[in-house]
Amino acid sequence: MRKVLTVLCCFFLCATALSGCSDKGTKEPEKQPDNAQTPSESTGGIDQTTFEELLQKGIENGKKVTVYSTHSVVVSGCEAFKNKYNLDVEFECTQIGDTNQITQVAEEVASGAEGADLIFIQDGARVMSDLVDEGYVYNWYNQEIYDLVGADTEPLLVYDYCNKVFIFNSDNVKEEDLTNIWYVTDEKYKGTVQMKDPYSEGVNMDFLTQITSDDYAAKLEAAYKDYYGTDLVLDSDCPNAGYQWIKMLYNNGLVVGSSDGDIAQAIGAEGQSEQWSALITLNKYKKNLDKGYKLGFASSVTPFAGFIYPIYGLLTSNADNPDMAKAFLCWLFTEEGWFGNGELKINDGSVYNGMTGRFGDYSGNTNLKVTDGDKTVKEWKSILVEEDPIYCSEHRADVEDFINLIK
Repeated sequence: MRKVLTVLCCFFLCATALSGCSDKGTKEPEKQPDNAQTPSESTGGIDQTTFEELLQKGIENGKKVTVYSTHSVVVSGCEAFKNKYNLDVEFECTQIGDTNQITQVAEEVASGAEGADLIFIQDGARVMSDLVDEGYVYNWYNQEIYDLVGADTEPLLVYDYCNKVFIFNSDNVKEEDLTNIWYVTDEKYKGTVQMKDPYSEGVNMDFLTQITSDDYAAKLEAAYKDYYGTDLVLDSDCPNAGYQWIKMLYNNGLVVGSSDGDIAQAIGAEGQSEQWSALITLNKYKKNLDKGYKLGFASSVTPFAGFIYPIYGLLTSNADNPDMAKAFLCWLFTEEGWFGNGELKINDGSVYNGMTGRFGDYSGNTNLKVTDGDKTVKEWKSILVEEDPIYCSEHRADVEDFINLIK
């Protein structure tokens, strides 16, 4: 059951709103302008509307702002933002996974039903093909966001970067044992490598898709020779080294799980003799390490130590209060929006801490500091596979079909 937090606190209003019981239920969806994915040329390029102007327009509009997010911090951020500016505008913020978000947003916008103004969502392949290309959501940023985020405003605005790395049971495996990504295909580790099922975790399927691109496949081919000492010979059904790595991973007994957190605890339990390892989020690694589980992670893996993927912030094309949604989006890229200020409260009276102290979450505004002991986005990008939502949307179906045949 997804968690729904409504800034005005009335749970029956949440249920009513989500069922579409409002005058918006009969509203025809607005066609998104052809130039919605990039700022209008008529304004000289990037939208010059300021945060203060957006906030004022949103107040004048007065309609409710509805936000869907895969990340719980955004939900509490809605409350903090509303309380900071003492807004009469209602905020309804829902934590909902990317698969359900995609289905729900597509249905709501297509029918003109009440729904989200702003979404925070991962799985770039499906976001591009099912939402952006269909005109249900669009990419937006103003000059203020661009000055903070730069190139990561396109093709989709990155709100948050997350990463998945190879973790292992530190009682049985040493980091120097895992220095080449082809280890997952080695008979020595047969049946001991885990990851969340790519068919239920879109970003995992995007990772497998991304490594079939020419650049990453070439890196994998070179790494194969480093590990095995011979040139890679492709199977007839493998177009390149990316496909070959996927095939050999599955054929070596990949264990698929349903939760990164559960996998971390299974890997890190004391008293095991197996050389367990897994590809999971750094955030889950750190949380369970702090609970006493025996975990380490490998960051010196050839040619890459995992992958980094975005949570995107996007506007829906039939938003009721787009200006207030944009103002909230702007605020999230500020230091206060990301970390809080030590005083800003949410509705239960606790202090809004945002992403303070979290491993594995990195703002699209890379000027903001990362948690002590973590790496910067730039450092992570240099050692991880980076998701390209356009490539993934164009090639993911091919990879899904391939895995169906070989698993």
